Amino acid sequence: MFNLENIYLSYGDLTVLKDFNLSCSKNEFICLFGPSGVGKSSILNILAGIIKPQYGNMTSNCKRLAYVFQEPRLLPWLNARQNMELGLHSLGLSVKEQNERINNLLPLLGLSNFAAYYPSQLSGGMKQRVSLGRAFAILPDLLLLDEPFSALDGNLKKDMRELLNSLQKWHPCTKVLVTHDADEAIRLSDRIIVLQGQPSYILFNIYPDKEKKLNQSYIDKLEATLLEAAVSA
Repeated sequence: MFNLENIYLSYGDLTVLKDFNLSCSKNEFICLFGPSGVGKSSILNILAGIIKPQYGNMTSNCKRLAYVFQEPRLLPWLNARQNMELGLHSLGLSVKEQNERINNLLPLLGLSNFAAYYPSQLSGGMKQRVSLGRAFAILPDLLLLDEPFSALDGNLKKDMRELLNSLQKWHPCTKVLVTHDADEAIRLSDRIIVLQGQPSYILFNIYPDKEKKLNQSYIDKLEATLLEAAVSA
């Protein structure tokens, strides 16, 4: 899906990435995990084309990209449905096709009864559901997720993780998640990339066992490994 090769990125005198390499396969779910300031969001922004590294190469066969942020970033003058339709306007879909796409998504998102609600009328969790719906509505090849659930409490986080898994079944795509939540990283991703240092480097990769993700003892052991890596950074 994409390949970053020998990436160098600095902000003034601060070198964030140096000779950094990262690749991701089609429909793989990877998580960038590490302490604050290690360059996780910068990597997302390079993938999104928001920032350009000073040196290095990026190759990608991604034709359609979506980005979900920590805050929902909904337009307050549009209702939930209209916010979800935003990315569809440039795809050349007919009004009927746009309506069908959103109608298919609303039940998955648990928003069937809230499509006409404006952001000011929605809870934080519901706003983030709209944000996820807007992202998946365009059927992205690559989905970037920058701590999208960090502002939610424990129960809502669990619900949103389950929602993300449901959406992935509805439309499989490559996903890159930034999170500080070790439990979230383990339960969601196929591969956890543990970052350290400044400039940032990959300390190690963890591939959570899909069959063991329901085993709390297994989760606890992996979580301890991740937290130890974060503390020792």
